[in-house]
Amino acid sequence: MNRAKAHALVLLAAASAWLPACGLNQAGVDPPEDTIAFPASAVMDSSGDWLFVTNSNADLRYNDGTLVALSLARASDDRKKSWGPCDRVSHPNPRTDELPFCCWDTLDRSALNCDERAYIGPAGDIGNGAGNIRIGSFAAAMLLQHRQCPTTTDPACAELCEEAPGHDRLLIGVRGDTSLTFVDIIGAGTPETPPTLDCSSEGEEFSSCDDDHRVNKTGSALAAPSADPMPPEVPLPDEPYALALDDTNGLLYIGHLTGNTARPFTGGFSLFDVMPIGSDELGKPRLIAPFPSPFTPSSLGSVGVSALKSYKNGRPGTNIYASSRFVPQVAPLGVTAVCPQVQGNIREIAAFPNGDFYTSPLTGTETRGIEFVGDRAFVLQRTPPALISFLDPYTPSEVLETCSSPTFLDQHDNGVGPRLFVSCFADGEIYVFDPAVPQLVRTFIVGRGPAGLVFDDTEVDGVKRNVAYSVNFGDNDIAVIDLKPGSPTEYHVIQRIGFPRTTPR
Repeated sequence: MNRAKAHALVLLAAASAWLPACGLNQAGVDPPEDTIAFPASAVMDSSGDWLFVTNSNADLRYNDGTLVALSLARASDDRKKSWGPCDRVSHPNPRTDELPFCCWDTLDRSALNCDERAYIGPAGDIGNGAGNIRIGSFAAAMLLQHRQCPTTTDPACAELCEEAPGHDRLLIGVRGDTSLTFVDIIGAGTPETPPTLDCSSEGEEFSSCDDDHRVNKTGSALAAPSADPMPPEVPLPDEPYALALDDTNGLLYIGHLTGNTARPFTGGFSLFDVMPIGSDELGKPRLIAPFPSPFTPSSLGSVGVSALKSYKNGRPGTNIYASSRFVPQVAPLGVTAVCPQVQGNIREIAAFPNGDFYTSPLTGTETRGIEFVGDRAFVLQRTPPALISFLDPYTPSEVLETCSSPTFLDQHDNGVGPRLFVSCFADGEIYVFDPAVPQLVRTFIVGRGPAGLVFDDTEVDGVKRNVAYSVNFGDNDIAVIDLKPGSPTEYHVIQRIGFPRTTPR
């Protein structure tokens, strides 16, 4: 018997011995309700008191991913308290009953490491995340939608949608079950008690989102009703990754990260109707149809959308821009969207590339976002890594070098003018650019695998928090960054919600 066959028999025997012990019908492992595990995205609620964080379950150790609410007010209060130093460089992330628990980082005494369970659930009920919910694995982008009527001038919309108070909603692209998952936020919550997250009719604590809160197919690929009494179902394409809202027309765009020209509609974008009707609460989003990629495919036929940007330029209307996963281009997208017809509330909608593409002057692949500052556009290219300034779609003016593997591009003004923030997933850094010059003004470390930023200018007792939250996928934590101009810790991590660790608890 040769060595290869002997090795194969050993593996087969080991597998045979393992199967009876594990069984084939196990329920699996439920995810924890009170911790951060491979966070993928985050948004703040309307009050600024709570940060909603998706946990992606990227290593598939649990049945599901989760959505948790973290108290920003409690985290801010803890930064003002007296704490001792951590007793080791890499803390074991203690599950102690003496919560809340924080300690000053051994290597960086300006960074406070805190057990995230202190900020999950109602105050005084530390570590109780029962109000959180379970979603599918591999969550991607997440948006907060307010109930508001479209701002289009079409009078038909004014007749069909009435401005009325209503619940906010979280819209989440979930790659594991290929769905748009939506979660209603019931009530405003308080700094002490989180708002209620609702995506299930079960009424149980820490329940999974049900089929009524997941959209992954539509009855017809046509915007108008089909004459076929049983039209074929059209599924949502794989890899729902990037999201953008067009509140002018009451539409949601979803960009699909990967696809191929051999599989129609993959790697393009899909449209959802999210317009409220009458004075009712937001209804279930309706998948209108998937649309093909606006981009030239790669040499292998690969297409994909890596980012979507919703942009208002001071004029009525919303512009949507898609960034390509495989070629160095950014495409503006357009729609012909009339308001719903009174009969059946069906909308006639079509989508298409609309306008001039921004094409990088650098030979390479993949763009990761676009931001507009004044009369300039800034496009982030991943390969080669660069931030490119455009005077117009045809005139690139400056090329600024960035970190390797830049992944996200954000814009924020903390009182000294707009700044562009590039998240460097591979390097664990943030690059800050002044677009007025343009030039790089600062780099700083935030932790492993930063997967996006959330900016917090909430005023508390007349004082702005002036911080940003970095979703650190690789460290399983949320890093709090000081953005106050002139502060001794400006552009520095001042708190970590969750002890940094390469694997979840």
